[in-house]
Amino acid sequence: MSAFERFIDDAAVRLELGYRARSVVNVLSRWIASHPLGLDGLAQQFEQAGLGAQFRSWQRPGESSRPLLASELEHAIGTHALVTMARRAGFPPGTFRVIACELLPGLVTLASAARPVRAAAFRPARLPRLRGSTPAPARTVQGLALRGMLWPLAGVALIAFSTWLLLKIRAPHWAPPVITEQRDARLSLHQYGNRLLVQGRLPSEAARRQAWNALTALHGRDAVRGGIALDPATRHPRWLDRLTARIQQLEGDGLLLDFNGDTLRVDTSAMVAARRLEVSRLLRRHFADLQTTGLWGPGLAALAALPAQADATTVVDALNQTTLKFRAGSAVLTGDSTDTMDAVAAALTLLPAGTRIDVAAHTDSNGRADANLLLSQQRAATVAQALQERGVPAAMLVATGHGHQHPIADNRDDAGRARNRRITYAVVAPDSDTTAADPLAWLER
Repeated sequence: MSAFERFIDDAAVRLELGYRARSVVNVLSRWIASHPLGLDGLAQQFEQAGLGAQFRSWQRPGESSRPLLASELEHAIGTHALVTMARRAGFPPGTFRVIACELLPGLVTLASAARPVRAAAFRPARLPRLRGSTPAPARTVQGLALRGMLWPLAGVALIAFSTWLLLKIRAPHWAPPVITEQRDARLSLHQYGNRLLVQGRLPSEAARRQAWNALTALHGRDAVRGGIALDPATRHPRWLDRLTARIQQLEGDGLLLDFNGDTLRVDTSAMVAARRLEVSRLLRRHFADLQTTGLWGPGLAALAALPAQADATTVVDALNQTTLKFRAGSAVLTGDSTDTMDAVAAALTLLPAGTRIDVAAHTDSNGRADANLLLSQQRAATVAQALQERGVPAAMLVATGHGHQHPIADNRDDAGRARNRRITYAVVAPDSDTTAADPLAWLER
């Protein structure tokens, strides 16, 4: 018994397929053999799907092969190919996926061991040789004539069957799956008076309905224009639930919100000042994880209003109205701090040479004093480093951490602790004995 036949018998018993094991194995083996580049091409296809390690383990006979999940198999060879093979084998697609995951590693091992898998060939049966006395001449002629007729008939039957089989399997076994690169979900909302223009793409009908229903409930169906495309290749937007939950607070004539993957572009310039500030505060509070541009605040307004020749004291007063936020317990700035850092750097670069600015970080009182002091030093160094990257001379900056030594509000409630977590700026007097001109110098001590 050949290795191929033993494989079929084992599949019939182990997977309880019975006589149907042969049809499944034949379908899978024909699919393997039909790849234009052979096993090397099949290996490349699994490599592109991130399953190269599994496939290589199947090619090494004698070693334990790594298992394959049904979802991984579908990702590697494509849904169309699986459905086609399931139909030919006579199984539902879901059942066939599970069976194929069990049998495919063994078939690849057989093919890699230089024993190609082929479907059983149909051969005409030989006529038994007559034994006994020598036949009479007439009987011999009759037997030869009968044999001469049977061989052409068998050949015609074989050709007819081969033609039918070729037509039956005319569709190619190998259909390389199209592995599309995932795109970012996007949703752009631009309000003009009482009308709202909506554009974007979301990954599912449920997500599209969630966004559309929230917008039409707020503005009315007749006021919402545009549309949201359904694109299954997009990633699920992690901001969608937060947006629909607060959509009633994020409205106003002239407001533009453009969510694109992990970024958010905001334009509130056409809104009244009070509403502009309110919307910006809400976005800072609930979407701080996004890389956000266009937010507004008192500090940015103060910096924008600075005269061209403002002195250092006036600039520092405006800087101290700005707000920078860090991720909880870390020295990493949140995504909504980008615009503020740009504006602070632009103001500092206008100061005359020789000016020195103290960048001081403060924490609330939660935690140990030494840990808070270290965290504040790290945050001050982060801000100073970010300013240097935006063109501020390193010699202008002094980074200082104060921990929770100088509170400006009550640390017993959340609002007070939030006010105490701050970055402040001060002009360093020329005769001040400060040794931390390098904002990272404290790390070396």
